[in-house]
Amino acid sequence: MKVKKIVYPLPDEYYNKLLFHVKNEQVDFQFGTVFLKKGTRIPEKGFTKHSSHEISIIQKGKIEMLNRDGSVKGYLCEGDVVYIEVFEAQAGNILEDTSIIYTLIK
Repeated sequence: MKVKKIVYPLPDEYYNKLLFHVKNEQVDFQFGTVFLKKGTRIPEKGFTKHSSHEISIIQKGKIEMLNRDGSVKGYLCEGDVVYIEVFEAQAGNILEDTSIIYTLIK
């Protein structure tokens, strides 16, 4: 068993803080935290796609999620749990300082 405290990246660190990465013949997953600053867009341009399933919990903050045409897809708010499929395009505007706990699963 391994135990770690939930900590978030410091303001001068990269936005992602990896807490666990477990990879073997049966499983490959990552678990960590993210801090996103109000007024930013993630990614800065275009959309990202991950080669993993993602389950994230919005601990604090608010994100305006975008469709490919730039229209609003919806809002992620404190207390929301979100599932994103493998290679699902994602982008958003950070409306409030946002803290997230995430798991990436291959």
